[in-house]
Amino acid sequence: MTCVFSFAGVPASTVANYKVSSKGFAIGDVTTTQRMTEEGGVPSLNFETKTVVKASFLWMGYNQDTIEKGTLQKRDLVSYSRKGRENGVTIDIEGRLEHSTFRFEVREQGTARSIVIPRKNYDFTTMECPEARLDFSDNTPITLNILDVEKMAVVKRNYRLVRNAHYTVAGKEYPCRIVDYSDQNKKARRWIAWDGSTVVMYRQDSRGGGNSYSVQAKSVTKGM
Repeated sequence: MTCVFSFAGVPASTVANYKVSSKGFAIGDVTTTQRMTEEGGVPSLNFETKTVVKASFLWMGYNQDTIEKGTLQKRDLVSYSRKGRENGVTIDIEGRLEHSTFRFEVREQGTARSIVIPRKNYDFTTMECPEARLDFSDNTPITLNILDVEKMAVVKRNYRLVRNAHYTVAGKEYPCRIVDYSDQNKKARRWIAWDGSTVVMYRQDSRGGGNSYSVQAKSVTKGM
């Protein structure tokens, strides 16, 4: 659900807080922090997402406590990590774009393995939220090859514009577009916006893995 911002006109930092719910019951919180930096003349966008979810219902049993980090340069995801625990299992994943491939290093139960994805095999990663800027002017669904960093695999994802709308966060209305997307692992509807300089996700309703959940923004703060 993490979305990153573009480089043009980006505030130095952006913090968004979300509530996570399932069938109307609160099950967790997500905080995303994004910060613009520059090193050696190369602008970088660094992001961090902290997720804490605890759900124990007849229809859903799930626990997650993770920190996800990444860096974008020239609109390419160049580094990524995801660490923590999910349903009692330790997660320790690091990835990096190098030599025209994205290489994931996975450590689990005392062993390590690598997953290598050629850069030419995908159009975007899930971090870039391309649906915020896709051209739906002719109302035709769009299909892209997306590197799903959580699954560490390329999926064929279909996007469809539902309509343009507004979404209210903390009493303020924001213009956005509602987009449905689906692949072999999940289906979701996103309320998302591109204002010419930044991408903001306000809400996501998802189904996948036998569970359904909603992620809704409580606050979005931009600063220098």
